[in-house]
Amino acid sequence: MSVANDLIELAMERLSQRPGYVERPDQTQLALLLSDCIGSSRTGCFEAPTGLGKSLATLVPAIAHSIANGSRIAIGTYTNVLAEQYWRKDLPLALSLFQVEGTTLDIKTEFLIGRQRYACQASMAEHHSGTCRDFRRNANLGIESEFRTWVPKKGREMMDLWQAVSAPPVCPARLCPYYHDCYYYRARRGAEKANIVITNHSLILQDALLRQASNDELTMLGKLDFIIFDEAHDLHSAAQNALEFELSQAKLGQVIGVSQKLQSTLSPLSMDAGDPIGWNQLCDTFAERTYHMAERLPSIVVGSGEIFRATPEELEQSPQIKARKPQSTTGAHNLSSEIADLTNTFAKEVERSLDRWQTQGVNSEDARDTVRNYMMFLSEFGAGCKGLFTRETESEVGVTYTAGGFAGREAILRYDVVDVAAALKPVLWDRTPWACLSATLAVDRNFDFFQRTTGAKADFEEVLPSPFDWSTQASLYVPASGKLIDPAQARDPSLQQIYYDKLAAEIQTIIQACSGRTLVLFHSRKEMEAVHGLMPENDEFPLYVQRFSGAATTGEKFKKEINSSMFALRSFWTGFDAPGETLSCVAIVRIPFEVPVDPPSVARNAWMNSQGQDPFTGFSLQNAKMLMRQGAGRLIRTSEDRGIIALLDPRLRTKAYGEQIFENMPSGMRAYDDIYEAAARIGL
Repeated sequence: MSVANDLIELAMERLSQRPGYVERPDQTQLALLLSDCIGSSRTGCFEAPTGLGKSLATLVPAIAHSIANGSRIAIGTYTNVLAEQYWRKDLPLALSLFQVEGTTLDIKTEFLIGRQRYACQASMAEHHSGTCRDFRRNANLGIESEFRTWVPKKGREMMDLWQAVSAPPVCPARLCPYYHDCYYYRARRGAEKANIVITNHSLILQDALLRQASNDELTMLGKLDFIIFDEAHDLHSAAQNALEFELSQAKLGQVIGVSQKLQSTLSPLSMDAGDPIGWNQLCDTFAERTYHMAERLPSIVVGSGEIFRATPEELEQSPQIKARKPQSTTGAHNLSSEIADLTNTFAKEVERSLDRWQTQGVNSEDARDTVRNYMMFLSEFGAGCKGLFTRETESEVGVTYTAGGFAGREAILRYDVVDVAAALKPVLWDRTPWACLSATLAVDRNFDFFQRTTGAKADFEEVLPSPFDWSTQASLYVPASGKLIDPAQARDPSLQQIYYDKLAAEIQTIIQACSGRTLVLFHSRKEMEAVHGLMPENDEFPLYVQRFSGAATTGEKFKKEINSSMFALRSFWTGFDAPGETLSCVAIVRIPFEVPVDPPSVARNAWMNSQGQDPFTGFSLQNAKMLMRQGAGRLIRTSEDRGIIALLDPRLRTKAYGEQIFENMPSGMRAYDDIYEAAARIGL
């Protein structure tokens, strides 16, 4: 056995002796599986069900290999909430399992997330010193969650204040007087040297793209020996976000703001060089021309959902893409090229100015780091504009399309990568050994769907069993045939109101049977609002509904009021944790099939068709299975929990794929078509 594995066994033995320890079958098994991957630089995909103790099973082998071999490991989650939980709760406990009393571990740890999640010391000092005094005195990480804890503002006032003091996308870096106290750069410096870095998917992907663009000269995380992706079921979404590009008036306004910050930062150097007029003229001209281009954008992007371009050529020529093309793409092509040329020219002129000032005896070396930050931002933006119509790799599967541009919505021209798997392979999977884990990573008890959509081909795979006894802790309720209307048929205007009426009546019965305590998961806001409008007032069993903002507050109200129920959307299908009797039923209103109307979905389906694949069975159905598993997973969070999974879509009984979805539900549950029998079965 290796030194690292010896340390893992010792740590898990110490954990078992802690007061309040709950035995979690297979927690040590997961830790050793990850240890084998780290030690052999091999890759793995692991499903670790809720209740297994995944966070500690992840941290313990990472720490063990850092102690034994000096390994540098990044652990990334999809949400910042879970990343903070790792850092504040799980990591201190994991570290304590390796400590001998009176000694400290000789490893370094760091927490790092995206720049704009940190408060800016300069902005707070200049504009909001008094308001932010308690935050600056008490903050540890300097991030948004701490800001909301220590600053006495609420609602819109808090939102506006945070926008004013959050770190900008680019800043003066070393030229800022607060650089050495900067929360973000302090974390960056720590992350480059730490053995264990707690971060998120987005930043790991950003670091990977930065490394690729700079030929490994630039990095945010330093050279890593291993990467662990927790919540890996959301990695596909994180990758799509990381690889997208957007041209809009807001983005062009951001570019102008960056140029003005650069202008102000280098103004003293231009004065020393005797060139303030030339410098200001260069920056002012760039800002003015960029502003005029932003004004032109709405006249070019006048619709939504139009596909301007797709790659490769076989996708471009598909009937689905051709049907969404506007009459002309020349205006958009010309504008994006002009912006790219303007941005690149400005970047080169800034470099020439610094070189010229240097020859005139002005020391501009300290400014080079700052200029590099600004130039990288501008260069990446220029490359993104050019890439809307001209890709470096024409074989990349992607689509350029319009979003917004009508009914008061901002005009946006976007590029999305359609084949994330191909894009991630050279950037991420081929560079550093990794492991992906989640409570719901497998579909049909294998990782084929995850691997096909992300490109993560693993050396080792394992689906670990649930620590919960679903046969005694939960029952399944599916309404009898004919009780509800097929959601697909409800698209008929003559049936839609009947569909809503029957659904509202069914949900009301479920809430009564479960004494409230019901989380109702919807796939559509329109549907949720319509059904909510039909629910009667009930003081005994209050009902909350997720609005456009304040979702976290609504969730907390639901958890605190034992007999309340809640209507919720996608953000509550995964990551929401409400253990205990406050949640006794999860009702999933309909199978969450994707409706392929947005251009990336249309392009993906067209691409799959061109490759001889069926988009429904190959993607939509598989994705729905995973989402259904995630929604159902909200129910049982501890070994004491009891509850019902209510599946209200009649297609589960009438369509061939219904049985496949049932097979992906937790095994062992007895099924009922009477909600009161289902409740009685598990003692509700």
